[in-house]
Amino acid sequence: MYKWNYNEEITADEFIRRLIPLVCEPVHTIWELEGDMFMSDFRKLSEASDKLSQVKRNLESNGKED
Repeated sequence: MYKWNYNEEITADEFIRRLIPLVCEPVHTIWELEGDMFMSDFRKLSEASDKLSQVKRNLESNGKED
């Protein structure tokens, strides 16, 4: 299980499903705007980065990183 919010843990499949719109939509907009980005897209990418960093830290602390 992976932590999504402070009081919510989800499966890896659900984690990926929730992460996709935080990454794919902003990247698509960046492509459309030829490198420019909306602040809302920046927020989504920042949230995705935070969530991935937390999972990475948890994996490292549990010795599960390959």
